[in-house]
Amino acid sequence: MTAENQDLLTLTDALAELNRARLEEDANASLHAPSTGYGYASTGRIPAERRGRHYYVRRSDLPLIASRLPLGRRRHAPSAA
Repeated sequence: MTAENQDLLTLTDALAELNRARLEEDANASLHAPSTGYGYASTGRIPAERRGRHYYVRRSDLPLIASRLPLGRRRHAPSAA
């Protein structure tokens, strides 16, 4: 496998990595939604390559992707009192 291909991640893996990093900083942080990531990738709002049915992003583009994707809201389950 060439170095160029080793730098590629599936969009799902990239979003999971970005979300893990956010949760390490703050356990109650808002996260990036996969559906939003795929929508942004399909419209070209984040740099991604489509191969078959999957989108791939470069690891070096993760900071750019994080800055362009909005954060979702955390939903808290109602407390049973």
